[in-house]
Amino acid sequence: MSRYQKRVGMTLVELIVVILIISILASLAIPQYFRALEKTRAGEVAAYMGSVRRAQDRFSIKFTVYCNDANSLDIPLLQTKYFNNAFVLTNGAVATTGWQATFTRLASPMPPAPYTAGYTVIFNSLTGNFTSSDANVTRDLLPQ
Repeated sequence: MSRYQKRVGMTLVELIVVILIISILASLAIPQYFRALEKTRAGEVAAYMGSVRRAQDRFSIKFTVYCNDANSLDIPLLQTKYFNNAFVLTNGAVATTGWQATFTRLASPMPPAPYTAGYTVIFNSLTGNFTSSDANVTRDLLPQ
């Protein structure tokens, strides 16, 4: 090989450095991707709660109590992909206790770590806040 001939390609060390850099970037990006994906899945409940809230307001005006059976509301039941379709409503007197809706996350597809399988999302009508049985879900995924 001539002394002045151009070197073509990469050395093994350069290739290993490139692979290391790519793997470090991937290890940082992949968890963020799964967190964003799970946030959109939890958003399915948050979007539906607007309809449930308005239906509960109409029901309470008509009957002076909140509805405790989702089938009695004047909206179609949501066919969710990631949460149990049979959500639970607990009610009370209109002026004092309000109502809560509880949705349970289906185990399949499995939520990514650190979120637990089967976590619940609870909407409280008095506070207008979402909470969860999993503190990580409340912190990362739910609207505040």
